Amino acid sequence: MKPKSLLERPASGGAIVLPVITAALAAAIFALDTVTASEVAAPVLYVAVVLMSVRFCERRGVILVCGGCLVLTIVSLAVSTHGLKQSTLGLINTAISLVIIVLTTYLVLKIESAKSQAKAFTEAQQLRDALIGSVSHELRTPLASILGGVSILAETPAVAKDVQLSSLTRGIRDEGVRLNSDIQNLLDAARITSHGLQSREDWTDPADIINSATERIRLRYPGHRFELQFGASPTLIHVDPVLVEQALGQILSNAAKFSPPGSTIHVSAAAEGGQFAIAVRDEGAGLTADEKAHLMEKFFRGQRHTGKIPGSGLGLWIANTFVSSSGGRIEAASPGEGQGTTMRLLFPITRSADDLELAAQEA
Repeated sequence: MKPKSLLERPASGGAIVLPVITAALAAAIFALDTVTASEVAAPVLYVAVVLMSVRFCERRGVILVCGGCLVLTIVSLAVSTHGLKQSTLGLINTAISLVIIVLTTYLVLKIESAKSQAKAFTEAQQLRDALIGSVSHELRTPLASILGGVSILAETPAVAKDVQLSSLTRGIRDEGVRLNSDIQNLLDAARITSHGLQSREDWTDPADIINSATERIRLRYPGHRFELQFGASPTLIHVDPVLVEQALGQILSNAAKFSPPGSTIHVSAAAEGGQFAIAVRDEGAGLTADEKAHLMEKFFRGQRHTGKIPGSGLGLWIANTFVSSSGGRIEAASPGEGQGTTMRLLFPITRSADDLELAAQEA
């Protein structure tokens, strides 16, 4: 669809009145510039004419209005009966006016072009997010049926006894789980970029979050060992437990994907210096300096893993966004390539569990 104008066109009444006012203003400026002996650079006022024309003209129309203002300025200089107009000061004023009119027109067109591009980009982003959300939702229903059916099938005695069938059903289930995870990432990404993310913070025991996320990922990666270690002092953190659990699940999933089967993933949690830290340490691929620098960026994937390990590059970006929404942050550390990675989720501690219990008793 062809755009109405550089800016939104005014209402139908304004579409007639505004051009008339603009033309009248241009005529008034021409008369003022021609018949008066003022030393002020009156043609500078044509800038207002150019700015008004943006409201009802296309790009070509604005350029024509600019050209008209330049012509009026030169004609005014030629036909003026005042000798002052032809003086050195008058010529300088006219030259300054011509430059300002041209410069203003150029800047206005540039600004409006940038606005149009930004609007088109925003609309494209919204359409993409809506499409991703719609397609993802449509995929979830049949996928849930497939996962449910294959899980039941895998547990039947006939399939469990047949090594080939058992391996096949496990493969279907594992790939279905992975696809479900990728769809969830798309949904989360669409929710974040469409400004639909709402954090519902509550006082939460981080042990509940860690146990829930670990158990979920343990089922997806039965070939890995998960070791949990909690600090001695119980602490409650004020976070959105659902989002933080999803973020921790992303990090645990990454730790499993990028470390060899049979390796151990260490999960520890403790209060340290006014913060509560959840650390996930793996024995896998580690991080290069470049990977560490871009780790939280959207769609980033290390070149050495592309084509070898499946993924969309959204997981850590989503996790970082979810953690940030609860006032926390994520830090990544690695001794180097092939030496494992430690991801830490850090949350501020406002009050300890003992303080909260005491406050509840006093209330």
